[in-house]
Amino acid sequence: MSIVQRLSLLPVVILLLLTLGCAEQSEEQGKDKPHVRGMITDFEEERGQVLIENKEDGGVDPGPVWISLSKDAELIVGGEIVAVSLDETLVGRSAEVWINGVIAQSYPPQTKAVKMVIH
Repeated sequence: MSIVQRLSLLPVVILLLLTLGCAEQSEEQGKDKPHVRGMITDFEEERGQVLIENKEDGGVDPGPVWISLSKDAELIVGGEIVAVSLDETLVGRSAEVWINGVIAQSYPPQTKAVKMVIH
């Protein structure tokens, strides 16, 4: 391969490296931003779910969303990690939720949290 051919590949290689670097950065930023954020308005005891009135579009359409905890979910209440499940005492509090990406196409939608922070 001649030097001219090698130099012509240089911009392609640089562009590829830049693209990969930007993809990693935006993926890391997405992990920091909650997918659902809003007020807990209801609790369903039978399913162990809370209904959150999603106010911001963080990956899930705004509107109500039923949230339950996944098996290994991290639940943080008042700044402390807790080992309890969701209950009716959380109604009226604000929450931030990170999900695994799977959302049931129901109304309201339903999903499982991998991390939930209750304020």
